[in-house]
Amino acid sequence: MIAVPVTAESVKEALHEIEACNKEADAIELRLDYLKELSEKELRHMLSACKKPVICTFRRLEEGGKSKASEDKRMSTLKKCMKLGADYIDLEYETAKKHRENVFGYRKEHKLKTRIILSKHFFGFTPQFEELKKLMKRMKGGKADVVKIVTKANTHEDNKIIFALLKEAKREGTKLIAFCMGPLGRDSRILSMPLGSFLTFASIEQGKESADGQIPIAELKKIYAGLRVMF
Repeated sequence: MIAVPVTAESVKEALHEIEACNKEADAIELRLDYLKELSEKELRHMLSACKKPVICTFRRLEEGGKSKASEDKRMSTLKKCMKLGADYIDLEYETAKKHRENVFGYRKEHKLKTRIILSKHFFGFTPQFEELKKLMKRMKGGKADVVKIVTKANTHEDNKIIFALLKEAKREGTKLIAFCMGPLGRDSRILSMPLGSFLTFASIEQGKESADGQIPIAELKKIYAGLRVMF
C-alpha cells in the first residue's frame, strides 16, 4: 500500500491535493499539522473527500511537525478524526503517557473502528538493530494496531538494519511500517513494502514531500512495475 501525504497549508489547497491522491494513491495521509486553520466542519469535508483509506496525522513539533499547537489541541483533533470515521490516526510513541492512554480510552469508550499507528522517528541516525527490536516490542505492547519506526540513513548499511527489523516483525506477526529517510534511505523506501512493511510513503509530486527522501508516486509505481517484471 502506497500512502501519499497531503501537505497543503489551506483546506482549499488540501482538497485539490486529495483529488489528485484519489487517482494515484492506495491511501491518503492528511498532515493536519500543515494546516493554518481547521474547523470540525472542514475536517469532515476533507475526510469525506477522500475515496481511499485515510491516515490522520497531527505530527508533534519535536518529530517534524509544522504546528505549535498544544498537546491538548493535538489530541482533541485526533479524537475528532476518530469520531468522524478516519481509518487510521498516527500517534507518536513519545506522546505523554496520559495523552496516549486518553486517546486509546476514547476509542474504546466510543467503540470506534479507527486503527492507531504508534510511531517513532529518528531524524539524525539509525539505531542498532537490537535497540530497534526492543523498541518495536515495547511499542507493540502499547496496544498499537500498527507500529511505525522511521530512521535517518547516514550510510547504505543503515537500510540493512531496517530490512532486518522488517524480517523480525514478520516473524513476530507485527504490523510494521519501517524505512529510512534521506537520500541514502532510498533503497529502504522502495524495498520496505516488498519486504513486508505495512505501507510506504510517496509524494504526490516532486516538491510536495513531507519527509526527506520521499519519492514521487509516479516514479515509485514505475519502479515497482519494473520489479514485478524482474521477479
